[in-house]
Amino acid sequence: MENSNNTSTKKGAAYSFKPMMVVWPILFGLVGVGYMLWREMHTGIPQEPLVLANYWWVFAIIVVLLTVFKDFSGMYRLRVMSGMPLTFRQLFRIRMLYEFTSAVTPSAAGGSSLEVLFIHREGVKVSRATSMTILALFMDELLMICLFPLLLIFIPYNQLFPSEVLFEHGYLWLFLIGYLMKFVWVTILFIGIFVKPSILVKIIGAVFSLKFLRKYRMRALRTAVEIRQCAKEISGESIGYWLRLSASTAGIWIFRFLIANAAIMIFNPLSYMDNVVCFARQYILGIISMVVPTPGGSGFAELMFNDFLIEYIPQALSVVVIASIWRLFTYYYYLIAGVIILPQWFGKSKFIQKRHESN
Repeated sequence: MENSNNTSTKKGAAYSFKPMMVVWPILFGLVGVGYMLWREMHTGIPQEPLVLANYWWVFAIIVVLLTVFKDFSGMYRLRVMSGMPLTFRQLFRIRMLYEFTSAVTPSAAGGSSLEVLFIHREGVKVSRATSMTILALFMDELLMICLFPLLLIFIPYNQLFPSEVLFEHGYLWLFLIGYLMKFVWVTILFIGIFVKPSILVKIIGAVFSLKFLRKYRMRALRTAVEIRQCAKEISGESIGYWLRLSASTAGIWIFRFLIANAAIMIFNPLSYMDNVVCFARQYILGIISMVVPTPGGSGFAELMFNDFLIEYIPQALSVVVIASIWRLFTYYYYLIAGVIILPQWFGKSKFIQKRHESN
């Protein structure tokens, strides 16, 4: 059974990845940045030269360090979930390729077959690799669901959603749709992993027997079976395991959201409360990006950044520079890493496969 799953995973991965999956996000991003630049140049407001803040280099270093901390958190989470002594190089490859697949697929859904293949090829059995992918998804989505009510405790609603952009581009509705989708998905995963895995398979089988959903039935059932397998893999894990998993997941997203704060402070110092609001609006952008149809939200993310955070960027032209820095370290960095690592990784995998066949 393990071998057949392995074969299907490799075939699915082969058909999942195409070179244009890298080209489209870059094109969408360039269009978004180009439109931002055109809009700023035609506002009629005099364009001031870019001015760096005092100690700007400190915040530039912080941007890099936050990226490093974010990836270390992701690598540590992979180590915890795998339950294996994976090397730093293995964890780094998995982390980069994992983020790469999320960057080149719409709505940050990620290419699950590729992710499972990446993890499996580093020596983790297919069943465990599958459960790691599902568990990482669950932890990410659970954090995003829990973060919204927590933010509302500290930040007034009218500061979380700028009134001038609340309805202008339908951002509120996009956020509500994205949040509802995440809530439903977390509920399904929670039932499948912790409550009654067998019931989930039956429910999904019945729901997707409806005529208009029938063509998605096999894919939905396969996902339900994988969730049930995940429940079996992680059953009996200790409290320490869940604490480490929760802490590393929080680290990934906290460091990710703080990158925009540090990028803004290269040009404009922010107060404590301004930093909190910027962090919170990064969360809002993350939810909205889920329902944007472009890979990784490219193009739209840059435009939303301008609409949500422009009040903290006094120089008109610097918004383009800051948005570019933000996306470079949270998105394009993984595209570049994936393009470099993926060919080497596939070459290594073919070499290993041939050696196994010869033996």
